[in-house]
Amino acid sequence: MLDLNPDQLLNLTISFLLPFFRIGAFLMALPLFGSRLVNAKVRVAFAFLIAIIVTPVIHVPTYDPISPAFIVLIAEQLVIGFALGFVITILFQVFSLAGQLAAMKAGLGFAMSNDPANGVSVATMGQYYVSMVALAFLGTDGHLVMIEYLAESFQYWPIGGGFDSQHYWQLVLLGGWMFEKALLVVMPLAIAVLVMNFAFGVVAKASPQLNIFALGFPVIMLFSLFFFWIMLKDFLDIYRLFFHEITSWMKDVWGIRLHG
Repeated sequence: MLDLNPDQLLNLTISFLLPFFRIGAFLMALPLFGSRLVNAKVRVAFAFLIAIIVTPVIHVPTYDPISPAFIVLIAEQLVIGFALGFVITILFQVFSLAGQLAAMKAGLGFAMSNDPANGVSVATMGQYYVSMVALAFLGTDGHLVMIEYLAESFQYWPIGGGFDSQHYWQLVLLGGWMFEKALLVVMPLAIAVLVMNFAFGVVAKASPQLNIFALGFPVIMLFSLFFFWIMLKDFLDIYRLFFHEITSWMKDVWGIRLHG
């Protein structure tokens, strides 16, 4: 018969709570799982299940649960969990930003749709790109890889390790990577549209009687839609490249590695 005294039960509860807070914050910040499409009770249940699995294999220091230091530890776990989930949010925002930039270049910026996950109106092409990257993320088991990174973070970012401002500053600098990759994705379309606008400008100069706006706008829009269709062939490869860069960044900058 299992016999636990109150002190053992208290220590077991404390050792479970700290990983639970980090995992819960991670699931709240993780795209798809942290959106409005997933019920909060489902996220709590997932966090509870993962914490039960992770807690026995990690080291949790002993702390007094009613001391101010324990409150600081809870805040530390929440910040770390949000930071880990925010890394993947940046990956998703690369494609969302690329889609919105492409929509503006293609003359499709007026086509807006409601984003049910975040409750905001975004360009339809941006929402389309986000849906594609969500399918790629789930189809390539990206969520399982990130949960494994979360489990490994307890070794490389241990509980009670303190707030290292350098870690969070490096996360801010990752925003520059997001804008760079979004521009790279949309650059071929931007150059093609620029060449077409230049060609229509030459035609307008040669034949002023032609209504270039009425002719050029639908042509550029149809060409852009055709270009989006052509890009679908390489979309998965682009996603895998960016996901690999994100995981390499976590390994090189934060020191979180899989399988030790």
